[in-house]
Amino acid sequence: MKVTSILGLMILSMSMTSYEIMDITNKLNTTNLGLRVMEDPEKAENNCPNSSSGCLIRTADGEMTIYLKNFTSSMDKDISLFGLMFDAYQLNEFGNIDVLKTCRMKLAYAKTNKYRRASGILSQKC
Repeated sequence: MKVTSILGLMILSMSMTSYEIMDITNKLNTTNLGLRVMEDPEKAENNCPNSSSGCLIRTADGEMTIYLKNFTSSMDKDISLFGLMFDAYQLNEFGNIDVLKTCRMKLAYAKTNKYRRASGILSQKC
């Protein structure tokens, strides 16, 4: 009985995560967020930490720009861009970024899009 209850809760949380991803994905577009995306590795190198694959910068006047570095795969780029756009969403909605929430949303996004390698890495990280 206990195992059945736990399994039911896992399935429910997975379906809720899928719904949450779909709901958030609808809100994550550059127009709604007032966001620019710069796919310029040189500018990203100048604006982002060395350890990152990209970053979100908000200027004093509130303009937000995502800078992206080079990626080894389209999957990595897709997940990184999703995470940075989710960060922009959090800034717009709540005024701060919860890095754990971003990590969990990236994990859910990776699972929803069947990015198995990224799902494995993110599940250990989050």
